[in-house]
Amino acid sequence: MNYWKYHHPRYNVFVWLMALLAITGAVLLYYIHKDTLFWQLNQRHSYPGDLFFAYFTHVGDGLVMLALGVVLLGLGKRKLGVMLLLSFLLSGLFVQVSKKYMPEPRPGRYFSKINTIHKVHDMPLTGNNSFPSGHTTTAFAMFSMLALTNRYKRWQIGYFISALLVGYSRIYLGHHFFKDVYAGAFVGFLSSLFILWSFRNKMLFNDRD
Repeated sequence: MNYWKYHHPRYNVFVWLMALLAITGAVLLYYIHKDTLFWQLNQRHSYPGDLFFAYFTHVGDGLVMLALGVVLLGLGKRKLGVMLLLSFLLSGLFVQVSKKYMPEPRPGRYFSKINTIHKVHDMPLTGNNSFPSGHTTTAFAMFSMLALTNRYKRWQIGYFISALLVGYSRIYLGHHFFKDVYAGAFVGFLSSLFILWSFRNKMLFNDRD
């Protein structure tokens, strides 16, 4: 079976949703100051939201993607497991280099004289490693790869929503600005797309995968 014929990114809903995110995010960043955008997103909180996002944000932990890749290898889905691990390494490397050479203050430091940032469980909000969001990068790298290798549109949509919620959680919890999340989303997405594209002629997947 020609895998690329049925799984080309142009047929994938996740890819089209990323295009929509690219346009929407660019408009928001152009027309709304980062301070205003942060407050509009950070201050929309509730007790259920606190409970949900405090835990769901950990889906973007690097260990989650790493563990998923290892589990898939153990379950015999070798090709998908390898792809996830490569995407994790590529996106993670980009994030670490960016944080080192483009230090940006987190909201807690940027708004050091303002105590109204919404936070949960007194999580730390200071530092100069805000850009890009590592959790968002990992989440989008992981869910992008899962979506790009899945032909079912409902799963593709579900993966996008999950990645988007992780990204939003980083602003909700006061850890990042919108631009950090926006950049992280595309670092993760493009990393997975690049890995998939690099191997597209090698028939990485078959019906059992």
